[in-house]
Amino acid sequence: MPQKLEMFLAAKVMLRSNIDVGNGLVHGAIGHITEIIWPCFRRAQMYETDIPSVRVDFTNEGIHIIHPKSVGRSYGTAERRMLPMVLSWASIIHKMQGSTVYYAVIYLEPKLFAADPAYVALSRVRSLDVLKIEELD
Repeated sequence: MPQKLEMFLAAKVMLRSNIDVGNGLVHGAIGHITEIIWPCFRRAQMYETDIPSVRVDFTNEGIHIIHPKSVGRSYGTAERRMLPMVLSWASIIHKMQGSTVYYAVIYLEPKLFAADPAYVALSRVRSLDVLKIEELD
């Protein structure tokens, strides 16, 4: 498998719309891409099946297939379809409040952080072994 594709499969993504509220697939849910499902390897997207779907592991919510959806307005027979997610390599403290992560690199600087946000950031991991604290210079 090419190196660029392997890096993309490990990508952390965040949903940008509610897909299945009952299963926890809501706007802001974070997961990792495990597979790209692209049945036709054509450059031109001529049919609905030509747009790839992705399999995403949302950890607590499980593994789900995310399909493209229509966004914006349709123009006659043309419509814009895209995956409802964005890359999410880093998150702000407010976004991570209430969640648990398996590893974290946290940047702290006395001028930037008060005690409350620093506590929230430091308490997101399950163990100190997976926590790395960096200071911005």
